[in-house]
Formats: sequence, C-alpha cells, structure tokens
Amino acid sequence: MKAVIFDLDGVITDTAEYHFLAWKHIAEQIDIPFDRSMNENLKGISREESLESILTLGGAETKYTNAEKQELMHQKNQYYQTLISELKPEHLLPGIGRLLCELKGENIKVGLASSSRNAPEIIKRLEIIDDFHAIVDPTSLANGKPDPEIFLTAAAQLGVSPADCAAIEDAEAGISAIKSAGMFAVGVGHELSMLGADLIVRQTCDLTFELLNEEWEQYRIKRF
Repeated sequence: MKAVIFDLDGVITDTAEYHFLAWKHIAEQIDIPFDRSMNENLKGISREESLESILTLGGAETKYTNAEKQELMHQKNQYYQTLISELKPEHLLPGIGRLLCELKGENIKVGLASSSRNAPEIIKRLEIIDDFHAIVDPTSLANGKPDPEIFLTAAAQLGVSPADCAAIEDAEAGISAIKSAGMFAVGVGHELSMLGADLIVRQTCDLTFELLNEEWEQYRIKRF
C-alpha cells in the first residue's frame, strides 16, 4: 500500500448533517417536502445531481430554468458555508486524526477525493490540510461518482498506481467508484450499504493502519 485516499463527508468529518440541513432549507423554500430518507439518496453525488434529484422527487424537474437552478445551488452553498464556518479540529470523526498520524509515520501518501467544492476549506478548519499530499478539485472532473475519475485523478496526483491505493468511503456510489478504479475499497457504515467493499468497518474509530495493512495483504494474496 503506497497511498490512502479519503472521501470527506462521513469519513473525515460529519458534514453530511450540514448538507441535509442546507438542502432541507432550499427544498422548503420551493415547497418540496424533504426528509432524512430522501437525503440518503444524495450521498456521494454532486451538487447538480442532488438538486435534480430533489426536483424530480418533488415533481418539479421541468419547473426551473438553468439560471434558476444555478441560483438555488448558490443559495444552498451559502447556507452550507454558514454552517461549516463553525467547524473545529474536535469535529474530526473518532480515530481519523490517529489514522492520519499513523499513515504519516509509515510514509504513506494521503489524498482527498471528495465531491465537495468546500473540501479544502473544511480540512483547513479541521487543521489537517497539511496531512494531504493531493486534493482533487471536483470542478475539474467530467464525471462524478460512481465514475472512478475522481479516484484515478487522486492516484495520478499522488504519483501512485491505482493498484497500490486503498480508498475509504461511506456511500455506495463511492465504493463503486473505488472498485472501478481498481483500488482496495474500505467502507464505513452498515454492511448493506457497503456492498462490494473489500473491508467494512461500522465506525471510523475502528480504522487503524494495522487493520488496513492486514486486510490489504490478504486482499493482495487473493488477487495475485
């Protein structure tokens, strides 16, 4: 294992709750009911895809012009940025700070592959931006998850073959993207949502370099 690539929401910090609140705020403005079960459908996909999904669920997919959709996304992001402005280092999910330290000690490169355009600002507020050797800019990509482009881009920026990378996700679309990229997939969450992952942990506090390395070795043996 030469590199570990992280998703952000639900893996490094729980900004998923802020996304939920921000989308709920927008949905209520346009009279579309929005709850947590609907929010689950938005995990791991882009802002544009999220809005389209909400409009479709509300039967309003043809109601808004492109300019109006852009304005809705802008309002959502402004509300979201207000919420994340309160983030501090203590908002790191349990075990992630320790894992980043362990990876640094093992000279393993670390990348960030998040669909969030606010990712650099978030990891800066969490005071871990210096732990990352590469941060993919999602606006530079042609395709979102489950397409593997974001993970392949991270590997290229790190100068590591995808086959030598492990990647950590908490959404099914992300796991599919990792596997399509030819990487070792680590899922955080319930087994039913992590289908296809090579290693599944229920919580981030279960993630250690020792566990990653052990499972990675078993994976390599089975594969080769």
